[in-house]
Amino acid sequence: MFQSVWVNAFIIGMISACSMPLGSLTSLVWSPKNRALAFLVAFGGGALLAALVIDLVGSATEKGHFLELVVGSILGSLFFTLVNKLVNDSGGFLRKPSTILNYFTAQEERRLNDRLSRLKQMQFFRDMSSPLLLQIAKILLTVEYPKGTILYRQNDPSESLYLLKKGKVDLLDPPTNSTPLMSLNANDGFEQGAFLTGCPLQSLATATQDCELEILPRAAFEQLLETSPELLEITAQALQQKEIKDYLQQRHGFSLSQVQEWVGLAIDILRRERKIYPAINLTQNQEDFLHLARQIKRFPIFSYLPQADLIAIADRLVYNRYPNGYVFFQPQDLGDRLYILHQGEVQIVYPSHLQKAPLLLTSGDPLGELSFVTGASHTVTAIATTEVGVWTIRKQDFEALLQQSPDLAQNTKTFLEEPKLQEYLQTRQNLESTQALEWIQQALASMNGGKLIPSATVMFSHNKEHNNAPLSIWLGLLMDSIPEALTIGAHLASAPISPSLLAGVLIANYPEALSSSVGMKKQGFSIPKILVMWTSIMIITGLLSALGSVIFANAPEALISFLESMAAGAMLTVIAETMLPEAYVKGSSIVGISTLLGFLVIVIIGSLDVK
Repeated sequence: MFQSVWVNAFIIGMISACSMPLGSLTSLVWSPKNRALAFLVAFGGGALLAALVIDLVGSATEKGHFLELVVGSILGSLFFTLVNKLVNDSGGFLRKPSTILNYFTAQEERRLNDRLSRLKQMQFFRDMSSPLLLQIAKILLTVEYPKGTILYRQNDPSESLYLLKKGKVDLLDPPTNSTPLMSLNANDGFEQGAFLTGCPLQSLATATQDCELEILPRAAFEQLLETSPELLEITAQALQQKEIKDYLQQRHGFSLSQVQEWVGLAIDILRRERKIYPAINLTQNQEDFLHLARQIKRFPIFSYLPQADLIAIADRLVYNRYPNGYVFFQPQDLGDRLYILHQGEVQIVYPSHLQKAPLLLTSGDPLGELSFVTGASHTVTAIATTEVGVWTIRKQDFEALLQQSPDLAQNTKTFLEEPKLQEYLQTRQNLESTQALEWIQQALASMNGGKLIPSATVMFSHNKEHNNAPLSIWLGLLMDSIPEALTIGAHLASAPISPSLLAGVLIANYPEALSSSVGMKKQGFSIPKILVMWTSIMIITGLLSALGSVIFANAPEALISFLESMAAGAMLTVIAETMLPEAYVKGSSIVGISTLLGFLVIVIIGSLDVK
C-alpha cells in the first residue's frame, strides 16, 4: 500500500508537469503572436487560481483550519518572494518574459531611489521639491568606466554635472604636473562650478577604480529650465553664491569686478533665455568644420546631414592644437572621444601587428571612430607626426546629438551595418562572429527604441558576469514547480487527487513552458538545452510529488492544510507576480475574459467530479 502511494504520486506528478516539455516542443513549430500567448497565459492563470480556491483553500476552510490557511499562505508567499529574488539576482529572471519585466521594473525603481538619495547630498539639489528631483533623476545618464580611464581633460567643455555612483575618481591639476586636487568616493558630486558657469574644465579626472557615474547633461538641464520656474529660481540663486565667485576667481583668474559683471549678465540671460551663459567661450573653429564635415569619408555619418544638424554638431566641438609627437590614444584607452583632423598629419601604429605598415591620416580624417562608436577600448596608437589642429567631440555629447537628430541617428545606424564594423569587432576586439553580430543587432534595436548605443565592452563583460544564468534559470523554473509538486504529494498522502487540481496545474504549466521557451530561444538557448531543462523539471516534479506523499503519509490533517496553504500562497504569488502581468503586457484587454474562461473550465471540471 505504501509503495503504491508514492508510485502513484510520482506518476501523477509527472502527468501534471508533462505539459512543460510539450510547451517547449510547441515552440519549435509555433511562435505565437503576443495576443495568442497572452490568452494562453491568462487562461492558465485562471485555471490554476480556480484549482487553488477549490482544492486547497476550500479544503482548509471545510476542515475549519482557518489559522493554518492564513499563516501558511502568508509564509508561502513570503518564502517564494525571497527565494525568487535570490534566483533572479543571479540571472534567473531571464527564464520568462514576465520575470524579465518584473526584474527590470524593480531595477529601474531602485535606480531612481538611489539617484534621488545621491542628488539630495549635493547642495544645489538639497532644497528642491520632490517632483522636480524626480524629473532630474529620470534624465540622468549612467556611464561605466574601467580603472585608468580619463573621464575628461583640461579645457574640455563643461557640458555635464557628475555624480559618482560607484568606485573612485581623482581630480588632478595639469598645470602643476597633475598634483592631486581631490579624491572622490561613491555618492560625491563634482564640477558643479564649471557646469553652472559654462567654463571649460580646469582639472583632469581619472578613474582610480572601476567606476559608475551618473551624468546630468546641460541640454537636458536647460530643457527643464524652460518648464520649471522652481529650477530657474534655484539656479539664479546658485549663481550668486560665494562658491561660484570663488570658483571663477581661483580657477579662472577672474577679478571681483569681472565676477560681478558676469553674474549680473548670466542671471539676466537665464531669466530671459533659460540658458546658462558661459563665463568663458571655447575655441571651436566652427566655420572650418562646416566646410570639411561632408568630406569625412572614413566616418561618413556627417555627409548627408541638414545644415542645422551640422551646426548643432559644431556647437559641441572643441578645437585644439597639439605639438609633433603628441599621443592621442594607445591600446587599452577607452574610446570615449572622436577626433577629426583639421590640419597636419597623424600616424596610426599597430603595436600588436608591428609588421603592418602605419596608416597616415591627414586633413578630414577621423581618429578612433570604430572604438568611439562601439564603446570599445582602442587597439592602436595614434601619434602626431607634425603640429596638428584637431576637433574633438566627446561620447556623451555625441549621444545627446543622436537623441536630438533623427538624420544623424539614421546615418549612424547605416554605419553600424557596414561590414567593416563587424570585421573590426572580430579582428581587433577578438569577438566571435556571433558576438559581433549580436552586438550590432543590439545596438540597432537600442537606437530604434530611442536609447543609447550599448558599449560592446560593457555588454560582453555583463555576459561574463551572468555565465551562471542557465543554472539560475533552471533553478527559477524548478522553484516555480516545487509548490505544486509538494502539494500533489501531500494531497495524495491523505486522499485521491482531485481532477480539478490536476487539470489546473496541467493547464497552467503549458503556456508557462511555451512562453518561457520562446523567451529562452531569444536569449540564445539551443533547442536541446531548452528541452532538457523542461524534461528534467517534469521528472523532478514527479520525484518531489513522491517525496511529499512519503513525508506526509501519517501527518495530521492540520499540518496537511498548513502545507497546502503554504503552496497556495506561493502559487497565488506566482500568478499575481508573473503570469497575469506578462499576459496583460502582451494582450491588454484580452486578459480579463481569458482568465475568467480558465477559471470556469476548472469550476466545471470540479462540478463534474462531484457528480
